[in-house]
Amino acid sequence: MNSKELGERYDKIAVWWTEEMINSGYGVNYVKKAIEFTKRNAKVLDIGCGGSGRIIDEVLKNNLEILGIDLSAEMIRIAKERYPGIKFINADFNEWNASEYFDLVIAWDSVFHSPKNLQKTITKKMCSLLTKGGILLFTAGGIDGERSGEMKEVLFEYGSLDYLEYLKIIEEMHCRIILMERDQYPLDHMVFICQKS
Repeated sequence: MNSKELGERYDKIAVWWTEEMINSGYGVNYVKKAIEFTKRNAKVLDIGCGGSGRIIDEVLKNNLEILGIDLSAEMIRIAKERYPGIKFINADFNEWNASEYFDLVIAWDSVFHSPKNLQKTITKKMCSLLTKGGILLFTAGGIDGERSGEMKEVLFEYGSLDYLEYLKIIEEMHCRIILMERDQYPLDHMVFICQKS
């Protein structure tokens, strides 16, 4: 699945997904933890920001500046409607060229839609966007391979490296692990929080 197709598939479920997530606490505790390690007046990048805003709300509670990026034009439309004062970009993170660095980069259940062969490049890119001391929070499958699943009868694909490979990449990019956890055991879903040294 290419990025255009993925964006269009999320367009189909955007309203439903926003309604499902708008009052959800899913992932928020990890966002709170990542923010604890982030300096004041931090700049935050939310990759795959969606339209529900639960992560954005947590960032704004802490008076941090945020930029949201998402493949889905419909998700971005909903987000702009909910948060008119925030900058949002409708783009593929893999192809997007950032013009700044960030103190906190969040990619909750987003970059794992990219195929396995792009996971190393994406993880390096996320790390490269961090300021010194910056924090990266992202989720991955944690097992080596690809799989698919459905939401509202719409097919989605997922790619992941083995968790040890993510650790190698993080170290290679001069970051250190703060937290690594299988948060939905026995499901293959992992949370990583790391810091740029």
